[in-house]
Amino acid sequence: MQDNPFETSRDLRGRSLLMVGILTAVVTAVIFFIFFKYSRDSPLSKALSNLFLYGFFFLFHFRGFARAGLSYDKLFGTFPTWRRLGGYALWVVPLVISAIASVYVLYLPLSYVFPGFVEAWYLESSTIMIWREGDNYILANAINYLTIVLVAPVIEEFFVRGILLTRWTVKWDLTRAILVSSIVFGLLHTNIIGGFCFACVMAVLYIRTKSLFVPIFMHILNNLTAWIMEYFTMDLDTSISYETIAEFQESWWVGLIALVLSVPCVILFWRRYISDIDWRVPYLTEVPNAD
Repeated sequence: MQDNPFETSRDLRGRSLLMVGILTAVVTAVIFFIFFKYSRDSPLSKALSNLFLYGFFFLFHFRGFARAGLSYDKLFGTFPTWRRLGGYALWVVPLVISAIASVYVLYLPLSYVFPGFVEAWYLESSTIMIWREGDNYILANAINYLTIVLVAPVIEEFFVRGILLTRWTVKWDLTRAILVSSIVFGLLHTNIIGGFCFACVMAVLYIRTKSLFVPIFMHILNNLTAWIMEYFTMDLDTSISYETIAEFQESWWVGLIALVLSVPCVILFWRRYISDIDWRVPYLTEVPNAD
């Protein structure tokens, strides 16, 4: 394979560390400015902070990777047909159900042993998608929608599935690369187990289809579904999240139902997409694999 920047660790790894350092400094400065301009609990300040985080990440990384010799055509692959994307879209519902199940698998047992931790880490620190009040909350909701549904899926799939998965496959092997990159993705989300499982599914789809557009599309639909669920439950004066440990523990049956429904979905996905797959990293494969 000629001109493969992933074979040279210094180009991508060194540039990534440098850019992450610059990104952190810039975002910290922006948040510091917003902190004094707006209230710390202002919806607009939180929404802008999230958007700036992804925006600066995009600004500093994309051109840098291109200079390192990265081929975006090979990384993203070919755009699949809308019919094929429609077939994959059906998996969004099982993904959402599995995400709900994973929340209870992780946090329900912990809520009895470490209730303070679960309350601080999960109940209070969960990402707010829609605000109902606060300064400029309508504008904040619009910005938050743009970030969660469109910006975050593209940036996260590019970096985690495109860059990290490929680089670590070259450095180690594909199995370890999938596991480690999925762990990184899970740690970036409050629902760690759900994030890890979602990342594994996205990695399999990326490898199978040899197209980064598929996991990006799935990621967008997944976040859009979560947004819609939040919107309608709030409109009904309810919420898909819980404010107290007691409320969360009393809803254990929701997790049980989600877990039962997830099992056949996992089996079906395994038989459909993992039993027969070309286990080669898309960037190192010249011919896309037809599904």
